[in-house]
Amino acid sequence: MHHPKAATIKDVANYAKVSISTVSNVLNNTKTVSKPLYDRVLEAVKVLDYQTNPIAKGLKSKVTNTISIIIPSISSVFFPQILSTIHVEASKMGYTVSIFETREILQREKDCINLLESKWTDGIILSSCVDVENPSSKEYIQKLNAINIPIVCIEAAISDKLDAVIMNNQEAIYTATNYLISLGKKNIAYIAAPTRFYMGKHRKEGYLAALSDSGLPIREEYIIEGDYTPKSGHMCMQRLLARMIPIDAVVVGNDQMAVGAIRCIKDAKLNIPEDIAVIGFNNNFPSSLITPSLSTMRVPKEEMGAIAFDLLLNRIKNPDSPIKLVKLNSELIIRESTDPNGDSSWDLNW
Repeated sequence: MHHPKAATIKDVANYAKVSISTVSNVLNNTKTVSKPLYDRVLEAVKVLDYQTNPIAKGLKSKVTNTISIIIPSISSVFFPQILSTIHVEASKMGYTVSIFETREILQREKDCINLLESKWTDGIILSSCVDVENPSSKEYIQKLNAINIPIVCIEAAISDKLDAVIMNNQEAIYTATNYLISLGKKNIAYIAAPTRFYMGKHRKEGYLAALSDSGLPIREEYIIEGDYTPKSGHMCMQRLLARMIPIDAVVVGNDQMAVGAIRCIKDAKLNIPEDIAVIGFNNNFPSSLITPSLSTMRVPKEEMGAIAFDLLLNRIKNPDSPIKLVKLNSELIIRESTDPNGDSSWDLNW
């Protein structure tokens, strides 16, 4: 089957009886041309159905009108609202969005950065899995600081030389733990998000600070670490119960693990919240749909996405502007897992 050859800029110039530079000036608004010539070029473009090559144009101008997002998991229930908001805001400004997944493997993240460093993107929004306290990460972070592509971090501020929008993780878990203490809970366990990551470290610090400030003892046997998944939350709760220590409440580093913990507590024929109260973190959509509904700390995901894109757009347009760190506050959502009279309505906005 014969496919007609796409028109080139030379074809447009020949049809309009003008030079190639005149066609380029008209299409790119780089130089004023007379109205007759302008009209002839546009007529030729229309008749020949001439389409500019955005990749070639991007290579020449070093502008691709594409931004890239690097996240740990595209299947995580945490990211869809963030990604959707970034996509909407980017579309308004004429940008397309590419998404890369690292599966929390640092080498995959490095590979993504290396790929994008060849200037196939105008900017990067990065949810990094790097452990900033590991000395071996220093070289990689220095590379990110020096890369010739704007980078905005979300969730974790991995460098003071990169813009970032993050949660006040320590304050959020402090609030969650303090809320349980206000209910009279004294034996409060903690299922931690992975502490090798920025968020996990700061959330654990919030739990420890709340206990300390309330005069409650810090007991290592009450602390166990999961991996963000419901399965790990279930397993961690099993291990806590197997330790045969008195537990009247549990703070969990994210909602997915909290769902697993609730399943385990119910399997053990214990009542929630009467025997053990449970509170999570994020306010992901399953938290309102399970029974009992899950108390949690709400993360403003849409706001995080919108601010991240605004920071990136500013960095693209103003590469020498001051670095910005935006810390967002969470909101305590009280549901049935901590209060029998808590909110039991379904959140269907997902």
